Amino acid sequence: MGKIISQVTTNWDFNEAKNKAEAHLTSATAADKGNVFILAPNDGTARAIADAFKADSEVKSFKVTGQDAEKASVQYIIDGKQSMTVFKDVRTLVKDSIGMAVSVLENKEPETTGSYNNGKIDVKAKQTEVIVVKEDNVKSALIESGYYPATDFTGLK
Repeated sequence: MGKIISQVTTNWDFNEAKNKAEAHLTSATAADKGNVFILAPNDGTARAIADAFKADSEVKSFKVTGQDAEKASVQYIIDGKQSMTVFKDVRTLVKDSIGMAVSVLENKEPETTGSYNNGKIDVKAKQTEVIVVKEDNVKSALIESGYYPATDFTGLK
């Protein structure tokens, strides 16, 4: 198991993510750059960080994750530049949110499927399926589901 070199806050800013990644790579020893794993807060920062790590010849390999299944990151996954993305289908999120809002407007109890503890209380929640999208399931998760057309990507298997 490797060590955590640093935890970095990027304020979800792609340029800040890339600049901080480059700064950490500059200050890291070659031994710390061998095989690297990065958890990015979203796909845009994941791509920015991936670009910085790919440009450093001392990085032997890296795995970077993001979330949101942005088109550009899906292409990065197909191209082997990003390892995975966490996909929450906005079609389902919107449908569930509207259903809950309508229930509240009708003075009904919204349907919930779980809860989340916010540090003070358990808050009822409507949990939505989360899909890990990797190169081997891009087609089934995003294309066959109708989320994106296959023509938006090159090299799709």
